[in-house]
Amino acid sequence: MRLLTLFLIFLLVLTACTAHPATPQAAPSPSLNTSPTTAPATHATFENSLLAVEWKGGSEGNLLAPLDPATGIALPGYTPISVGQSYFHAFSPDRQTLAAVIFPNDTTYNGNLLLIDLPAWKTQTFKLNLHGWVTAMVFSPDGRRLAIAHGESTYRLTVFDLEQGVITAQQKTDSFVTRLKFTADGESLMLYRPAIQNFYTDNELGAGPPQVLLLDAADLSPRWSAELVGVRDGILPKDEKTVIDLNQPGTAMYLSPALAFAPDRDALYIIHADSEQLTTIDFNAQKVETVEIQTKLSWFERLLSLDASVAYAKVADGTGKQAVVSPDGQFLYVVGVNNASFQDQQGNWQMSQIPLGADIIQTSDGSRVMHIETEAADLSLSPDGRFLYLRNWGANEPWTEVFDTSSRQVTARKTGIYASPALLMNGESLVVSTYSSSETAHHMGIFQPDALAPLLEWTGPHYIAWLTPQ
Repeated sequence: MRLLTLFLIFLLVLTACTAHPATPQAAPSPSLNTSPTTAPATHATFENSLLAVEWKGGSEGNLLAPLDPATGIALPGYTPISVGQSYFHAFSPDRQTLAAVIFPNDTTYNGNLLLIDLPAWKTQTFKLNLHGWVTAMVFSPDGRRLAIAHGESTYRLTVFDLEQGVITAQQKTDSFVTRLKFTADGESLMLYRPAIQNFYTDNELGAGPPQVLLLDAADLSPRWSAELVGVRDGILPKDEKTVIDLNQPGTAMYLSPALAFAPDRDALYIIHADSEQLTTIDFNAQKVETVEIQTKLSWFERLLSLDASVAYAKVADGTGKQAVVSPDGQFLYVVGVNNASFQDQQGNWQMSQIPLGADIIQTSDGSRVMHIETEAADLSLSPDGRFLYLRNWGANEPWTEVFDTSSRQVTARKTGIYASPALLMNGESLVVSTYSSSETAHHMGIFQPDALAPLLEWTGPHYIAWLTPQ
């Protein structure tokens, strides 16, 4: 999940509720034609289809339909479903329900909740009138409740009961929430929020420590909270003597740590953006622990390194990291980049991107198991944990490297693919890609998960986003 924090140091922009019972409304059913122009008729079933949203523009907005992965054609008999001009979605744990907060126009006002029973292909819309972008949304483990963090200058957390069709709890939060998850028993909510309260004032500058909270899922009353002193997240002065001026390059740095919830326990992992440190928040024990990330050494190497000092990452104008966790919770896979501003010979400010490579970090003690030499700036992991997809952009098109987590080797690299793992409705794994070379040229593809062998590729005038449970 990264909707909020795409950054340039020169400018940070975040572009796009009173509690009351929700009212069911009928959802519209416009038409859709997502077919590649030369594709034959489809014979796929819903079970072996991929969910895709096509941006049609204008009054039609975004349309959801199941596609045949062999032909790219929308399945007949499944009327496309409108998901508004913009949307934010989440899948239920059993992958049978898709929830989407949809907005009727290009503003972030009057967001309503759309629930889709996927096997039946039936919809319910609940009028929530949410204001501001959704920053996080998650189902409870039993699939009966939905927690939504949303807002713009005022931020709120809303809990919606799917069986009753009503909001059961809602409250303001001091700042926007970027990570949100129910505890395993469904009784509490785990939250992470940076100190920024308002992106349209100077409050976004010189951010203080972020905070983690544990809230009662029934009424959102606090159970525990902690300030993460030492974790830096936001725009900060480049040094102690510099005053931040967003119109003047080189005065500020943007720090974005890597955040990932553990799949096997109620914990949040944070890889610091500006240092080689791992912070683990254990919500059950209500404890925060920070350890140095160090290469795993033999006993003799450890003996030799007793007098060695800790090396910290050099922070450029902006440092951002991303992380994913292995399905068994044992390893973190982390990539990062430094963005540095400089003046060219003509005196114009330019930005260079310096990849940090990828690391495999053991969650139990923070030891670095392996460093992978890669220029990737983004990553994702296949649902079974077998393949790590490392991605970035070249001069004119994206590329993807496939890292086999079993052999711990890069086994394939393909250009013209921005690969993301995907699941068919029956749970079978594939890889999908979409990237744009112009406003009217969007490149879609479906591939095998191991070596990215193409199953289907085409270019069309409309952008297609793939909706797939993880």
